[in-house]
Order: sequence, then structure tokens, then C-alpha cells
Amino acid sequence: YQISQFDQPISGDGHLDFHDPENEGESLRVRLIRAHLEEDAGKSMHDEAAGKADSRIDLNRTGTPLLEIVSYPDLRSAVAAKAYLTELRLLLTYLGVSDCNMQEGSLRVDANVNLHIEHNGKTIATPIVEIKNLNSFRAVERALEYESKRQFSQWQQTGAVMGDSPKQTRGWDDAAGV
Repeated sequence: YQISQFDQPISGDGHLDFHDPENEGESLRVRLIRAHLEEDAGKSMHDEAAGKADSRIDLNRTGTPLLEIVSYPDLRSAVAAKAYLTELRLLLTYLGVSDCNMQEGSLRVDANVNLHIEHNGKTIATPIVEIKNLNSFRAVERALEYESKRQFSQWQQTGAVMGDSPKQTRGWDDAAGV
């Protein structure tokens, strides 16, 4: 189980403005739904290489306090996501909330991805995929680019749209780029 302050967030209904890296002189805004404290419940690791179906649980982080910041789906590119995270890290370190050292695990990112595709005069949304194990801003950018291409290709092949399948969770292997 996981202890969470989900129903009683410490903050809500905010936003963070930052420089738009793709449009000089413009800014972007990410609306924040809430920020709440929770306790890390550990980490599941699944090894499906070579036909194995091994799963292991790493409890080394169990009990570590986390500040989870939940935002609206306001970002439209991997580059914008990286710029948002850079600005968020600057704010959190300036305020003394965290040192935001991703290598030590004091800042982690999970990203939810789906595409909105214009097709025959309609907007089609692909199923949502949550990507975990993003331990650098470079990994976030690469994972979002990869997942966007994967979802577009899958939509072209299967026509799968939001609601056809439940939300998926995928891990990211930065060394392999998948």
C-alpha cells in the first residue's frame, strides 16, 4: 500500500509559465492540478528479455517522502516538456524544496502521453501511455519523442483510439532508446 495525501493536496489550481523553446519571445503555461505528499512504495522491475518473465521488487526507497506535482496535459512537444521541467527544477531548488538531483532520485518524472490526430475533419485521441523510469531530462525528451512516434505508427496500423484499451504503463530504457 502507499500512504498518500492525494485527497488533501498541499497546493492546487496553480500554473507555471516558462519560455517557449520553439517560439522565440513567446511563453508557455502549464496548469497545475495539485501538489501532494506521498510515500514511495518501492519499485517494480520486470525482465522480459530472452523469454524470461522475471519480476523483482526493490524496496530500498520504501517510506521515502515524495512531493507529487500533477499537471494538466498542456504540453505539445518533447522539447516543451524538457523546458517545463528545467523551469520547475529551477523553482524547486530556488525555494529549497529539493536539490532535484535526478541521479540520486530526488527528482523523478513519469510522463503521460497520447496524441490528438486530425483525421477526416475529426480529432482522434490515441490511448494514454504512462512512461516510468525517466531519470534525466534527456531521457524525458527521448522517451516522449519515441512514444509519440510509436503511438502514431500504432494508430496507423490498428486505428486504436482512447477508450479502446485501458491506460498502459511502460518503462523506459535510456541506453536502448526504448
